[in-house]
Amino acid sequence: MEGATDNSNNNFEQNLVEIGDEEGRDYLNESGRPLAYFHQISNLEAIEGADIIEIATVLGWRVIVKKGLYKIGDSVVYVEIDSLLPSWPYFVSDGLDKKSFKIKTIKLRGQISQGYCIPVKELLNHPNKKVSPIYHSERFDEIIELKDETTGKTIPIELGYNLTEFIGIKKIEEYVPTIRTGPNKTKIYTFPSFIKKTDQGRIQNLLHYFDTHKDKEFEVTEKLEGSSITVYRYKDKNGICSRNYQLEKVEPSTDIHQAIIEDLDLINKLIESNLNIAIQGEIIGPKIQGNIYALKKHHYKIFDIYLIEKDRYATYDERIELLQKLGLTMKDHGAPILFKSFSLNGKTLKDILELADGFSQLKESKPKVLREGLVFKSLSTHNDVSPYVVSFKAISNQYLLKKK
Repeated sequence: MEGATDNSNNNFEQNLVEIGDEEGRDYLNESGRPLAYFHQISNLEAIEGADIIEIATVLGWRVIVKKGLYKIGDSVVYVEIDSLLPSWPYFVSDGLDKKSFKIKTIKLRGQISQGYCIPVKELLNHPNKKVSPIYHSERFDEIIELKDETTGKTIPIELGYNLTEFIGIKKIEEYVPTIRTGPNKTKIYTFPSFIKKTDQGRIQNLLHYFDTHKDKEFEVTEKLEGSSITVYRYKDKNGICSRNYQLEKVEPSTDIHQAIIEDLDLINKLIESNLNIAIQGEIIGPKIQGNIYALKKHHYKIFDIYLIEKDRYATYDERIELLQKLGLTMKDHGAPILFKSFSLNGKTLKDILELADGFSQLKESKPKVLREGLVFKSLSTHNDVSPYVVSFKAISNQYLLKKK
């Protein structure tokens, strides 16, 4: 098995269908999240008692790789967890066919491994493309660019260059299908362009935050395992969206998402309050992601509010004020808050990942359910010219290891 720290992370911040009736997985990458990209091996560590494997570090990720395959400073293709690789012969030879080509968090020889590393030269063996190398003019064994002869496109060996589509990687994403009685299926439409989607960056890819945002205070909330739902009103438009799509309105409300939002009367409250905002939260409960909290009814837990006209997320104080206008409270309708004010000053990646471990603080949950992780949001905005809330997530390794 192959395969995680460099502060050059700017590239990571830039760089009609139908749903059936059964629960399952969506093997699309609709979020646009880069799943594979060039980066460098920043460290290599021996594993006690292991002769053929070692630990490589790429960004903030630790990855088990074949011993001696890489040197510190080598460029590699790093593939993130939650990725579904195509069935290349190289991946088969590496045993990934036994794992259905899925990249997940694993534990081997007492070491947590997150991700997968591919030697750059293996891209020359792309089974569906003709790829040629372009070498450095002085260091003749160093590939600096790849030429896709199929399309004529040049691929630079640059930190953060997105290779997801080039390799053909898809995202393993849990989804909860919409449900409608009768023979028809529920249609879904393009996610509104004036609202940002709910994906948060992982702290392992944002190590520079420990320096650039060490003086900021963060609100820390629990990341809940459910189905992400956005409810919005913008001028004469309104609707309910899943993580990646706007959902068709169903009459009567046999769709789980729509029924829960209508029960809270959120769209009417947004219209009556004349608010141009998008409320983003997680639906949890029966038949959703296995209902890990053993809830007897559905709940909608709000974790963010997007200010459409300002093109940014609300701060904690703004969120509280807006919820009050809608007759809602963070206590009853928000994600559990672990810290109202938390600083990264003096903290390390290890500290944050250890903090992410633990049991859910959801008051309605059964006891001792491992939480999915934590979300950190700055209490104030960053950048006076184009202000925004700084945020990131830390997923619990305990949770990832237990998850099938």
